[in-house]
Amino acid sequence: MLEHAVSENLRPQPSSALATNLSVFYRQNMKNHAQANKIIEEAVMERRCAYSHNEAENAALRRRMKCGELVRAAHGLYLPQDYWNNLSPPERTLHIARSMSLLYPHWIFAGLTSATIHGFDHPWSLHNTHQLTIVGRERGKIRARHPTKRIYVPNCVPVRIGGFLATNPARTLIDCSSALYFRCALSIFDSAFAHGVTANDVLEECEKDPCAHPAVAKLLLYANPDSDNGGESFARGTMIEEGFMPPMVQVPFIVNGKSYRVDFLWKLADERIIVGEFDGTAKYVDPDMTDRRSIQGTVFLEREREDALRQAGVTDIVRFTFDDVLQKAPLIRKLKQAGVPMASHDLHNDYAQFTG
Repeated sequence: MLEHAVSENLRPQPSSALATNLSVFYRQNMKNHAQANKIIEEAVMERRCAYSHNEAENAALRRRMKCGELVRAAHGLYLPQDYWNNLSPPERTLHIARSMSLLYPHWIFAGLTSATIHGFDHPWSLHNTHQLTIVGRERGKIRARHPTKRIYVPNCVPVRIGGFLATNPARTLIDCSSALYFRCALSIFDSAFAHGVTANDVLEECEKDPCAHPAVAKLLLYANPDSDNGGESFARGTMIEEGFMPPMVQVPFIVNGKSYRVDFLWKLADERIIVGEFDGTAKYVDPDMTDRRSIQGTVFLEREREDALRQAGVTDIVRFTFDDVLQKAPLIRKLKQAGVPMASHDLHNDYAQFTG
């Protein structure tokens, strides 16, 4: 594109000296483009962003960005636009973090960035800015190629995982508990417990830091490795935040020899059994979620499932979507209409109960 513009602007016939300069320009420009190709290909293969310490190569990358071929993931960090658009928000953060770990090999990632590196499930909306969190001697933000938050971690002994230096899983949970709302952090705690982290691991890590956030205890009370995914953990965390009785999760029912597993279950003192089903749009439109059945076939099986659950003694079934959970009010209304009771204690007293 740039070459075309240069050639058009130099018509009609250039002088001999100018022609020589143009020839040199084209050779240099093609060389930079070839090197840019190599830089980009290597970056994609290594699942990181493309960058260069060479100003001519950086200029070639910037030209491609201005043409729309590349996107700038961070200052001086680039990826092909189609490739970037197909990455999930956590994967985008990991691509940026891989690049930064090469540029700053002493960095130790912490908080949400560390949770992402460890593969702990969490709401993707937390990656809206792709801000990185690292361990530092002082808390605050630092100057770098990318927005980066620095947190103080006493006696930090990092672990190496997938080429990253990161805080250990237990320490990662502690830092997430202080940085995130309860319902977001619960997703990370549930996932970490499913990965083998225990409450004792976290408590032992808390002993190294007398300033560990009290929210840790609340999260340890409610963390459940049986949660099926981060979305369900986020929904359960929202229920608890809003004062509802915490549900059991992933409870199986056997009806006529068939197994039906429900997302949430409340067994009440008056013998009512309420089931909560967390529905996503993908359940009806994503072939991978429906074994490629038609929408009609999927709806029929859902009705068959409801009939079986009622046969097993379920008295009420409440369905809600991720948007219901995100907005809170629709979820609260549906749970109240279904008769889900409020908890008999205050969430804010959980820390005292846990430590007492």
